[in-house]
Amino acid sequence: MDTKVNSDVSSAVSTNASTHSDRLSDSRRLDALAMTDVMSPDTDEAHERCVRLASRILKAPVSLVSYVDSERQFFKAQCGLSGPFAEERGTPLTHSFCQYVVTSDQPLVVRDSREDPILSHNAAVEDLGVVAYLGVPVHAPSGEVLGSFCVIDTVPREWTAEDLAALEDLVAMLEAELTLRQGAHEREILLQEMSHRIKNLFSLVSSMVRLERRRWDTPRELADSIIARVDALSVAHDMIVPVVEATKTGDGERAKLGELLSKVLAPHTSEARITLTGDATTIGPKAVAYVTLAVHELATNAAKYGALSVDDGRLDLRWLADDKNLVLDWLETGHVWTEAALGGGGFGSQLLKISIEGQLNGTLTTEVADDKFTHRMTLPLERLEF
Repeated sequence: MDTKVNSDVSSAVSTNASTHSDRLSDSRRLDALAMTDVMSPDTDEAHERCVRLASRILKAPVSLVSYVDSERQFFKAQCGLSGPFAEERGTPLTHSFCQYVVTSDQPLVVRDSREDPILSHNAAVEDLGVVAYLGVPVHAPSGEVLGSFCVIDTVPREWTAEDLAALEDLVAMLEAELTLRQGAHEREILLQEMSHRIKNLFSLVSSMVRLERRRWDTPRELADSIIARVDALSVAHDMIVPVVEATKTGDGERAKLGELLSKVLAPHTSEARITLTGDATTIGPKAVAYVTLAVHELATNAAKYGALSVDDGRLDLRWLADDKNLVLDWLETGHVWTEAALGGGGFGSQLLKISIEGQLNGTLTTEVADDKFTHRMTLPLERLEF
């Protein structure tokens, strides 16, 4: 005999508007939405198959997978929905029950929404005919709640424990699919990173040989200096943890920012050409990986096109932390910059975007003057802790 699931709307539907909004706007959750790309308009067969199964198994007139950001819900797949919202594949949050599944991170069981003091005022009741609702949270591989897998009826309905278990099984299948896709995407990024890094190594070694040969009088001195620099480059290279490894929780150790920067920039140091000045700042293991990737990329560009490619060039790094952010200024002088130094849409630019914006939730701004080239990284301290 099927057992009825008690509706517990009051525990899942937040009555605290501020808390509800904060959870919807949580930066890590929104980052996870962006990284999984589940709100892209592309048709997805795995999602389509799951909603068809949900309608068939639970005998529900409507089923859908709804991914929710801070302003809207997007129907990645739906079965049985018609009208303008079905054509637009989503609604504003004024028409969303799924938002409460996201902010509670637990199933939402609704027998009759018209009897609930909060849901009865939701526009989905009148405009979409949502009376009975059963929704289960869908999680990203990293654990953040992305949205809700739900079934809907236009009349009151007593949902059973078997209904909930069936929907949770379908969600588990969907989450496994998302995990497999993220793994494939990370492997692709890793392969691109390896190819990019190998090309950069050739460029760096060539740049080091070109600069060093001007400084020494004998082949022995030149060889010793180049060997020392290549060894330092190897140390810095080992610190660049592959992106696929950096996403694992608990891996790695915390690092002092000044020491980290010194090691990454060691292959480029020549006499007093590089200076580092800043607060004693410690960052978490995942942040170490992405800060290292970003700084290594900027240093590579400087060695190929900027201040570290000429004898008179200088690089000054200065960082300062306040209550919310770490601001790191990268200042190159003593050189005339070309368009190549600005970068473009290549993998190096993508890597900077992934590292600084995608993973660290920060910003990177660039300014170019006649004799000065400046990057400013602004990184939230909370993201540097992870």
